[in-house]
Amino acid sequence: MKKKVYKNRLALFLSAIIILTSFVGCSESSTSKKSNSNTAKTIAKPKPKTAQSVLDELKKKESAYMTNITVVTADNDSNKLLGRPNQYTEKVTWKDNRSKDSQVDCSIELFKNKDDATARKDYLEKIIKSMPMLTQYIEQKDNVLLRIDGVLTPEQSKEYINIFNSIFKN
Repeated sequence: MKKKVYKNRLALFLSAIIILTSFVGCSESSTSKKSNSNTAKTIAKPKPKTAQSVLDELKKKESAYMTNITVVTADNDSNKLLGRPNQYTEKVTWKDNRSKDSQVDCSIELFKNKDDATARKDYLEKIIKSMPMLTQYIEQKDNVLLRIDGVLTPEQSKEYINIFNSIFKN
């Protein structure tokens, strides 16, 4: 008997929560509609960046130079960092055909947050400082790193960096 009373009270309680939640939802949407109709322009929320979306923007202007494009997975990640704590959550690599005989890939690395991306950038810059033969151009915007092969000239790397920076102005 007690179980039945408990179940009935629980059902009544859950029903009340559902009803109240639907009232709050209705109230918020009508308020939102009123405030939106009063503004001349609605501000579109920027879509989150992905490694692929950044790559697609770079390819629009640099595709003639970009070869061997690879989406990094847990199976093919030579650094074994994909998805690990505080490491990149997405990565795409490519070769630039102007950097002949280079063993260094260009890449886009996406992190869970800006702090993780900054930590990775700082780590890479320390390595580059101690081993100049691994020089790369590294640019960071928010939680995304762009790494460009250091064999490219500063002007050639700027082509990528300027496109990368323009992506984050929106």
